Amino acid sequence: MINDQDMAKVNDTGDLPPLKRFKKVPVYVVEEHNDALQFIYSAIGGKKLPLEGSTLLHFDAHPDMLIDRKLKGAEARAGREVLPLLQIENWIVPAAAAGHLNRVVWLRPPWAKQFTDGSRVIQVGDHPDTGLLRVDSKEPYYMSDALFSKELDNKRAFTLTVAEVPDPPQNSKDEAPMQNLGAELKISHPYVLDIDLDFFSTGNPFLSVYEKIRLYDRLEPIFGFKLPDSDDIETVEKVVESREKQLEELERLFQHLEVHNDLENYEGEKTEIYCKVSDIATAVLSEAKRLGEPPTWWVVYAAGCTRDQGGLPYHISTEEEVRHKIQTYIKPLLKSLPVPILITVARSTGDGYCPPDQVDYIQSLVLHMVKEIYDTDDPVYYYLEDA
Repeated sequence: MINDQDMAKVNDTGDLPPLKRFKKVPVYVVEEHNDALQFIYSAIGGKKLPLEGSTLLHFDAHPDMLIDRKLKGAEARAGREVLPLLQIENWIVPAAAAGHLNRVVWLRPPWAKQFTDGSRVIQVGDHPDTGLLRVDSKEPYYMSDALFSKELDNKRAFTLTVAEVPDPPQNSKDEAPMQNLGAELKISHPYVLDIDLDFFSTGNPFLSVYEKIRLYDRLEPIFGFKLPDSDDIETVEKVVESREKQLEELERLFQHLEVHNDLENYEGEKTEIYCKVSDIATAVLSEAKRLGEPPTWWVVYAAGCTRDQGGLPYHISTEEEVRHKIQTYIKPLLKSLPVPILITVARSTGDGYCPPDQVDYIQSLVLHMVKEIYDTDDPVYYYLEDA
C-alpha cells in the first residue's frame, strides 16, 4: 500500500525512500488495461518504484489518457482506492495527478492519431469550483470531453511524449530507425514498460453494433464536436461549457432510454439533440425488433462517445505483419532502452479492441520477445485469475 509515512518523507525532505529491486523483471498480463495500474501501485507500495516521478512507456493504439468526467481530484489521490473507479480509457492521468507518473510516452501505430507527435507539459488538478479532476490542455482529445480548466487546485505537471512506431518496409531488417527513436526518447529509470496487444492489430467493436442501419456513422452528427476557431481562454471556456451541457443532455437521454426503452415521457427540453436521439432510438428499436433482441442502449451511447473526433482507430494486421514488426522494430527499440522495473501487458480482447482470433498469437510473440530481451519471471496471467 502507498502509505502516509512514505508521503510524509517526500513532503518533509523532498527525498524519495530508497528503492528495492525485483530479482527478476515481473510480467503481468491483464485483460482490461486499467487492471495494469494495480501492479504499478503494488510496486510503489513495495518500494520497487518511487512514490513519485516514474515514467510509463505505453505501446497502445489508444492513449488511455482521458479522465472520468465525474472523478474528483481527491479520489485520484486516494491511493489504491481509485482503482475500482477507473476504466480502460482513463487510468493513466489519475496516476499522474497523484504524482506517481511524471512522464508518459505514448508510442502509437501509424493508424492511431488521437494526439500529434511531440512532447508537451500538461497540468492536472482539481477544478476550483467542483473538485473534479481536469487538465489545462487545449488538445482536441481533452476539449471534446470538456476536460479543460484554466484554473486548477492541487495541480501536478507531467510530460506527455507521443511518437509513431511505423510499420517496417516489407522484407526490411534495418534496425537503425528504432535505435534512433530509442535514443530520441531518452527513457531513464525508473520506468514501467506497458504493452497493449491492440497496438499490433486494432479492432473497433462499435462498427458492428446495428451495422445494417449504419449506426456508427449516424451517431457522429449527434455526438460530434466542433473545435473552437480560436484558442484564447475566453473562447475555449465557452466551448467547453457548451460541450459539457451537450454531454450531460446526451447522458440524460440515454439514461431515460435505458430505463423506459423510449423517449415518450422524457421530461427534459425537446432540443435539437433530443430530436436527433429520438430518430436514432426509433431506428434502433426497429432493428432490435428485427433481430429479436432488446436494445442495448448503453452500447449505443458508448459507441456515440467515441465519435467526437471522427471515431476510433481501426486496422487489422496480418500475422506476418505483426511478427515482422515485433522482430524488426519493437525488439530493437526495447533493446536500446534501459531495463524496465516491471512489465504490464493488456490483452484488450474482451472489449473487441484486439481481435479475438489474433490475441493469443500476438501475446505469445510479445511474451517471447520480452523473455529474450530481459531476465524475467514467469508471467502472471492475472486475466485467468480474474476470470
